[in-house]
Amino acid sequence: MLSNFINPTLLWFLPLIAVPVILHLITLHRLRTVELSTFRFLMDSYVQQRRRLKLIEYLLLLLRTAFVLLIILAMARPQLQRFGWLFGAGTGRDVAIIVDASPTMAMRNGTTTRLERARAAARHLMPMLGKEDHVTLIEAGATPLVRHRGFAANTTRIAEQIDQIETASVSGDVGACLKAAFGGKSHGPRLAYVLTGGHAGAWRGLDEQTDALVLDQGARVVVLNVGSDRQVSNLSVVGDPPRLDRPVVGLPVELTATVQNTSGEQTVDTVLSVTLDDNYQVAQMEVSVPPGRRVTRAVHLTPSRAGVIRGRFELRSDAFPDDDVYLFCLNVQHSVRVVVVAPPDGELPADRPNLYLRAALRSPIGIRTARTKLLSRVAAALTVEHVTPDALSPDALSNIDVMILADATLDATRGKIVRDFVTAGGGLLVLPGAHVNPDDYRAFLWPNGFSATDDRLSAGLLQPPVGQLDDEAAFMPVTWVDMSHDVFKVFADAKHQFFGTTKLYRYFPLRLPDRSSSNTLHRFGVGDAGPAANQPWRALMRLSDRTPVLVEGRIGRGRMLVAGFPPTPDWSNLPVKPEFVPWLLQSVMSLRGPSTVTTPASVSPQKPARIKLDPRWSVAHVEVTDADDRPHTIAMRRAPDSMVGAMLQTSSKGYYEFTVLPRTQGAPEHIARGFAVNLDVSTEDFAPIDATHVDSLLAPASVFHVTGTPDDPLLVHQLTRRREVWRTLIWVMFIVIGIEFFLATLRPGPAAAGEPDAGTTSAGFPDRLRRAAGRMTSALTQSVTLRN
Repeated sequence: MLSNFINPTLLWFLPLIAVPVILHLITLHRLRTVELSTFRFLMDSYVQQRRRLKLIEYLLLLLRTAFVLLIILAMARPQLQRFGWLFGAGTGRDVAIIVDASPTMAMRNGTTTRLERARAAARHLMPMLGKEDHVTLIEAGATPLVRHRGFAANTTRIAEQIDQIETASVSGDVGACLKAAFGGKSHGPRLAYVLTGGHAGAWRGLDEQTDALVLDQGARVVVLNVGSDRQVSNLSVVGDPPRLDRPVVGLPVELTATVQNTSGEQTVDTVLSVTLDDNYQVAQMEVSVPPGRRVTRAVHLTPSRAGVIRGRFELRSDAFPDDDVYLFCLNVQHSVRVVVVAPPDGELPADRPNLYLRAALRSPIGIRTARTKLLSRVAAALTVEHVTPDALSPDALSNIDVMILADATLDATRGKIVRDFVTAGGGLLVLPGAHVNPDDYRAFLWPNGFSATDDRLSAGLLQPPVGQLDDEAAFMPVTWVDMSHDVFKVFADAKHQFFGTTKLYRYFPLRLPDRSSSNTLHRFGVGDAGPAANQPWRALMRLSDRTPVLVEGRIGRGRMLVAGFPPTPDWSNLPVKPEFVPWLLQSVMSLRGPSTVTTPASVSPQKPARIKLDPRWSVAHVEVTDADDRPHTIAMRRAPDSMVGAMLQTSSKGYYEFTVLPRTQGAPEHIARGFAVNLDVSTEDFAPIDATHVDSLLAPASVFHVTGTPDDPLLVHQLTRRREVWRTLIWVMFIVIGIEFFLATLRPGPAAAGEPDAGTTSAGFPDRLRRAAGRMTSALTQSVTLRN
């Protein structure tokens, strides 16, 4: 109370207001006995005059008391708070302070963000709380976070909790916060302060909810808008995961970045940069984005090391910097591990598949022409091992991505090893030659077709070889290639007729179910889009008689390519054609199976980040390091063909990293996989919400709006401004003096027995005032002692 006065010491003079009362009592005019004659009309006139005088005396007493009081108050210089009637402290109120922590609260206007202004305004509410007020402080983030609940005896602790509020990664929900604050027992009249930036996103929950709020008609809600009424001009950037699921050191990776302009009025020019490992900038480009549009740019990166590479797309900082950076992770593999299973080299060219495969897989290395630059990088990314069929074992395939069976013989043991390898997710390229027995492949590799229940290929995928090596004139040309497949995309050039001169002198016809022959054939064009989801085969190359000589199929989780020709030039001229090396390299790259550990590249806040381990993991210990370097243990569950788990605590934007530690023999070594959490820019809503709409959402509660201004963005002036009223008190003093002077000069005139006639026009203003006072006091009674 004393804080409302600049000179509160002068209030000690308030007892002086009793002086006029004392003086009035001392000088009080008492009735005395008057000896009069028996004339009655004189008595009546005296009584009426006495009534008027008493009224004037009481009015003068009040005015003189008010005069002394006004002098003391004017010297004490009182101050009035602008919103004292609204924010003033009460006793026993149920108060909720809700601070919006939506991502848009990071929007910067001038030198401060909306959240900083909201925190400052919330701190200035503390002096307005009473000690008996029950206060609930809630951070409106992804879910309502109650930071304080209790009585306001210690406002310092509440202010400390206000300073700890930070922006969340998803929009807050004011409706959920009001329910959290007032959903229980009431502690008194309910009052809620909602500090927000004025954007519509925080109120979306109230628009969508089906159940009513718990606010009653007597509740009051004060909406403190710390935002700006100016139109928001903002740029945001988002990215797409790498198109290559498993990047390899030295191979280019294509990423795409999309820049969005939320402004509806002007085109914005900016610079998009790409940075790896926090400080290595690999690309920079200028981007011009029309109003309300999106612009997408492709970025090609070449990883220089294996492991988790952290990268980001970044724009020039604007008023809302949180969406100017998009984070991503590249989980780069050191190399593609390939094993070639072939018999030892013999004297004849047909007995040397290793020689031709080694030359095809390694020859592009070091070639720097523009045409072969990509092939050179692919070849450099391969780690090739050569084993004989007798040395084939599960240990030899433990870390292998792709297996090439080049004229390799199979028996029951080797057939099971190869089949288990492909079923677990490995890639297989079959290049049969003179040493291959088609019946062995049918019996040991795919005894029931491409799956355990598929017996349509029981007659054999590989048919007995046909053709004459001694008669080259009896060759079969290749007349159809499926250019839509990844294996042949490198040849998708309409100006050249690739494989047009390929000749097969001897080959293994590939037998597929009859319904596959209904596929439309295209001479050197793009073939069919592929088999249906339940059809595990696909013809990629056919001869002039429509015989397939290259087929793609699946066994379990793995993929395989089965050719009808060997890698040696005795059965065809393809190994010595320019198309052979690109085709072989692309085949190897396309056959790579899924990673042993599958994780997302990026997730939105509050969305689970799932991890999947292949069947080789029987038991595994999985941990996640979050954006704040805090570890989390992930509970893994056994699925039919894998182990699965999920990271649920993804509320903070930043880099996360899965760490998989083996707990079973034969499982891979320690594996790290990174992913990122980015803001979901599709949920950003900078549009302001109308005050009348807020009123309708919070009905029937009483809603008051206080909005920041350019001169007072922190609402400090509006919340704490005090206005001195001493000037007003002085003017009231003068008015009191004037009225007191006027009443003090009134004297009752010669009174007649009755009031003057109403038609008398010569009466002045004092006479009229006296008559009005007489009418006001006509009901009073006065006892007069008369003595004859």
